[in-house]
Amino acid sequence: MKKRLIAVLLAGIIAVMPTVSICAEDTPSVESDSSEDPSGSEKTEDETEKETEKEPETEKETEKATEKETEKATEKATEKVTEKTSETTTKSSSSSSSSSSSSDNDISEDRDIEIDIDEEKNLYNYVSKNFNSNEYEWRSSNTSIVTVTSRGVITGQKRGSTTVRATASEKGRDYEYIFNVSVSGSSSSSSKSSRDVNIDVDGTKNLYTYVDDDYEARDYEWKSNNSCVSVSAKGVITGVREGTAKVTATLDDEDLKYTFNVTVGDDDNSSSSSKIKEKTSWEFYLGTSDEVDVSDILEDDPDDYDWEVRDDDVAEVDERRGIISAVDEGSTRVEAEGDTDYRFDIKVDKDYTFEEMSLSGSSSKSIDKFLDDDVDEYDFSSDRKEVLTVNNDGEVKGVANGIATVLCEHEDGEVVQILVTVSGISSSKTTTTTEKTTEAVTVDVSLFNTNTSPNPYVPTTTVKFNDISHRAWAVDAINNMASHSIIVGTGQNRFSPDANTKRCDFAIVLTKILGIDGEVASSNYSDVPFGSYYANYVGIICTKNIGSGVKNNKYRPDDYITREDIMVMTYKGLASKGVSFNTDTACLDAYKDAIDISAGNEEAIAALINGGYVTGTSDDTLEPEANITRAQMAVLMNNVYNKM
Repeated sequence: MKKRLIAVLLAGIIAVMPTVSICAEDTPSVESDSSEDPSGSEKTEDETEKETEKEPETEKETEKATEKETEKATEKATEKVTEKTSETTTKSSSSSSSSSSSSDNDISEDRDIEIDIDEEKNLYNYVSKNFNSNEYEWRSSNTSIVTVTSRGVITGQKRGSTTVRATASEKGRDYEYIFNVSVSGSSSSSSKSSRDVNIDVDGTKNLYTYVDDDYEARDYEWKSNNSCVSVSAKGVITGVREGTAKVTATLDDEDLKYTFNVTVGDDDNSSSSSKIKEKTSWEFYLGTSDEVDVSDILEDDPDDYDWEVRDDDVAEVDERRGIISAVDEGSTRVEAEGDTDYRFDIKVDKDYTFEEMSLSGSSSKSIDKFLDDDVDEYDFSSDRKEVLTVNNDGEVKGVANGIATVLCEHEDGEVVQILVTVSGISSSKTTTTTEKTTEAVTVDVSLFNTNTSPNPYVPTTTVKFNDISHRAWAVDAINNMASHSIIVGTGQNRFSPDANTKRCDFAIVLTKILGIDGEVASSNYSDVPFGSYYANYVGIICTKNIGSGVKNNKYRPDDYITREDIMVMTYKGLASKGVSFNTDTACLDAYKDAIDISAGNEEAIAALINGGYVTGTSDDTLEPEANITRAQMAVLMNNVYNKM
């Protein structure tokens, strides 16, 4: 009996204990049961047995009560825990937003973009303005289809589709924009009544690229109204001689007609002695951030070739400029297909370094400044001993005008490769080239001779061009600049107003208009060939530090110059002559594309606008990144001349 009584008491205590434990904070304390009645008299054995007989019912009631109390206590405890957790979470999210933003608040967007061949579009318009355009990293997955500048301007190169990515980071927050770009060759052509095309004598261009490719090239009827341009049944034009022509492509059944205004000019005004035409297979060793300019290696302009990169995860190519850039470690081949095909085997590794230098005449020059260790730790070799030689002491010596590479291999596996341009060496081959070049530019160079008059702005000649009447807005400016020998034509009484302006040619015009062209340059950029017709003019630009668009001491003389670079160089040149300016940039607010101006150039461009030297291409556009034609350049410089 005692055992049963003890068992009952223990069961009751065990049943009540969880309730007491759980509800200790929220309910009054529960006193333990007593076997004694309130009167203090002991229960008889029979009464105890009766009470014991009710045990099952009491256990059930206890269990029910316990369950209810437990549920209530649990709900209250849960509410409190939830409230505390909620408060903690809120505080945590507000106090550590930077850590959560690194994942949950990253920006990632996709957008579809459609452009045409040669059409440009500024992708910076579609990304966050928390960064300047050049603070994003812009990358095209296939530069043979779409190229992209460091400021996010894409250009359609050929029909196809690819992706362009823009990435940036700020305080642990990543921004990534993916643009799915489709390039077509028909929309732009069909939406325009005509298209301007520039080619060189003997140069070619496939116009089928710009027409509706739902039809075969032979389905169109191709015609040229001038024999200076020939056109094949497949739409490939060839420059026969300097001049202008109108080429049409018609498909009568579909009522399609495309018109191309073709200008044929002699684009080979510079000395070609720096070009190696007979070497078409090259090997380059690039570091992961290096690039190599192969434009001087090519026989024609880079955009005259069809480019192919075997693995664009390793390297990419700027087809317009002929610059191959390393992307990531590995090996690939870059091919340029044209009248002469070129092959560039690219090897990219973190232990490789690529450098460039120029060598004038047959004198020798040491390359030890490019090496991290003593020269005796390297093995040296030249890939073209007929152009230059290198000895065991790292001294290179020019043999003939041309381009060659010197490979410096360290004993621990590091490689330094140097691209060397040799110029200023007389040879039968070079003499022939020089004579040809001199003959081609004799008239132009003589017009730049300011020593015939103490005042370079006194008219020295009367020039009549027969190809500028269709650019009536520029006729007076062109004639005025030509009459003062500040600007010249392209030969045979032609000015080629629609052709783009080369950077080297603008250097001549600017130094002429500033009256400093007679000075002798004391320094020059590394990529300016010694003895070229523009060498001293560009050297003056370098000496006076009035160049623009210059990186790594390279002027890129054969590239086309942009409107922005012309304005900046003009501003610097005028400022060097003591001209004062209003540099308030508020005037730029009127132009919707002023955001495309490179950082640091805003005041220079604003100064010319405020001074009335330049205007926009429309009421609300400046087009700073666009190439400038010869006609546009003549108008701008005529304004400068008149104000001076």
